[in-house]
Amino acid sequence: MTSRDSKDKRVAVQGTVVQPGESAPPPQAYDQPRSFLAIPRPTGCCGMCALFAGLILLVMTVVIGCMAVIMTLQFADFMRDPLDNFLAIFGFEDDSTPVVVDSRTIVLGIQEMAVLQTATGDIQVIKTVVDTGAAPDAELEISYIGSVTAGIDLSLVAEENVLVLPDGSITITLPSAQLTGCYLGKPDILTRRCTDIPVVQDCGKIIARLQDDAYDRAINDLRETAYEIDLLSLAYQEAETRIYDLVKSLGHEQITFQRSLEPLPDSATCFAD
Repeated sequence: MTSRDSKDKRVAVQGTVVQPGESAPPPQAYDQPRSFLAIPRPTGCCGMCALFAGLILLVMTVVIGCMAVIMTLQFADFMRDPLDNFLAIFGFEDDSTPVVVDSRTIVLGIQEMAVLQTATGDIQVIKTVVDTGAAPDAELEISYIGSVTAGIDLSLVAEENVLVLPDGSITITLPSAQLTGCYLGKPDILTRRCTDIPVVQDCGKIIARLQDDAYDRAINDLRETAYEIDLLSLAYQEAETRIYDLVKSLGHEQITFQRSLEPLPDSATCFAD
């Protein structure tokens, strides 16, 4: 047994016996603390995937940033003159030049319109006819509601009628306007007077003859009314408006219209039989 006062004392330090008067050995390397800044390098398949994912994310970020810068510059340029830029999107530019077209292109476009007609209706014609036969006691008053159409036959436009000048202006000679139709509605008999006389006078035949006479006179009045209200001028205006829109769509706005001096006959429906 060793007493408490014995000098032969041994102290156990971390499993190493140290004699009295000896210093303890330095601690082993695994007892030293690691630095918190040390990051382990990725190893294996997961590490490589993470690296590539990071690179792809970086590239996408750069690309999106470039696109944002480009769009910002384009928007700023658009806002410098927003009205002109907006019109330019739809092809309406102030400095646009007319498309070079020849007269045949215009002629074909005009001819496709065929006959442009302007109609007027609700023209009331009232005729009173009296029998002038041997026993003139028959009389008929009749009313018609009629309409008249006037138009220009654009199929008659030829290449010599369309002149394209060097400055881009165009002169178009239109055919003469004409009445293209005269129509009378169902007759409305206002008054009718006739006395049947055997052998001498048959009221049925007389009234039928008076009605035919009234129709012929109403047709003539209808045609005259169309000229009085200058329906042919309305036909010219309609044709010129339509042709102007056509030629303007081809890039020309300086258009002059002339009218042919050669008259064309009115429709046969505008004349009595």
